[in-house]
Amino acid sequence: MKRIETLVLLLLTVTSSATLALAQSSSGGGDACGALGCGVFAIVYVVILVAVLGGVVALIIFVIRFIKRDATARGMPNADSIKWLGLLGLLGLLIYLLQRPQGNVMPCPSCGQPRMQGLPQCPHCGNA
Repeated sequence: MKRIETLVLLLLTVTSSATLALAQSSSGGGDACGALGCGVFAIVYVVILVAVLGGVVALIIFVIRFIKRDATARGMPNADSIKWLGLLGLLGLLIYLLQRPQGNVMPCPSCGQPRMQGLPQCPHCGNA
């Protein structure tokens, strides 16, 4: 409940700030927009901004998790450090896909986790 109150307070602050800024910038008294009109534009702007930034963050998290899982399954020795390519987003995913070891990823007979075919031992459980 505290987060909702904080968000509402933030939106009201942005709305009132936008209203005052737009109302004071007009040269004539009749050109100033009403509080509701300016507030709607400010709220829509904030909602679109939050949605876009949230989408970018979600994409980066997805790419990092995919790279980490795939690099571990392929037995790459630097699987923990290569996941940071995901911070580049889709470009980092493309770089990873072009430079990763090629081969089939099959389930391990011991633990069932994915591992690259032909590895001497599973990177998850260590069995052959």
